[in-house]
Amino acid sequence: MLSLPTDQDVESAARRLRASLTIPGLRTAVAAYFNESGFAGMTFSDLGHNPPRLFTADDLLAVALLDITWRPQVVRVLLQTHRRQFADLLADIPTDVDLWDACDVTLKHVDIMWDVLTSIEGIGTASATKLLARKRPRLCPISDSLVIKAVDVPGRTWDVLRHLLQDQGARADVEALRPAAAADATLLWILDVALWVSRSKSAAAQEIRLAAGLPS
Repeated sequence: MLSLPTDQDVESAARRLRASLTIPGLRTAVAAYFNESGFAGMTFSDLGHNPPRLFTADDLLAVALLDITWRPQVVRVLLQTHRRQFADLLADIPTDVDLWDACDVTLKHVDIMWDVLTSIEGIGTASATKLLARKRPRLCPISDSLVIKAVDVPGRTWDVLRHLLQDQGARADVEALRPAAAADATLLWILDVALWVSRSKSAAAQEIRLAAGLPS
C-alpha cells in the first residue's frame, strides 16, 4: 500500500521548485513567452469580459489559448444549463485573496467548485484548472499534467505551490522573472509560464529554451 505524501515531502518539493526558478536564462525564456505573438501571454488574462461570478464565452476562448478544446455539451453546461449553479459557487470564492494567504475555508470552496467541474463529462484536470485560473488568477494555480509532474508530490500539488509562495524569498524569485510585458500578470501566472518554458516538451518551448540558452 502506498503511503500518503507528508509535509516533509511538500517542503522538499517546494525547495526543489524554488531552486529551479533561478537557473540562468529562465528570465529570458519567460520574457519570450510574453513578448512573442505565438503564445497566449497576457491575452489569457485580459481577453474580453471576465465577470467574477459568471463563466462566459470569453473565458472559454481564453482557456482555449492554452490548448484546451471544449466539447459542445460542456459549453452548454457552463454557459447555459448550469449557469446559475456556477454563479453561486463562484460567489463563495473570493477574488482578492492570494494562494499563499488563503485560509482552509477558502480553499474548501475551491475544492467544491473543482469537484463539480470535474464531474462533468468532458472536463478533465487540465481544463478545470485552467478555467479556475482564469476566474481566480490570484488564488488558483494551473495544475495540469506538466505542473503535477514538476511538483512530483501526487495529490498535493496545490499544497506544494502554496507552501512555496508562502516564502517571501520564493515570491521574490518569481517576481524577478517578470518582464515588462507581463506587468499586470499575477505571480501564479508568471510561475506557471516559468514551469512551462523550462519543462514542456513541445517544439515551441524547446525553441524558447534554445534561444535563451536553457537545457533542451
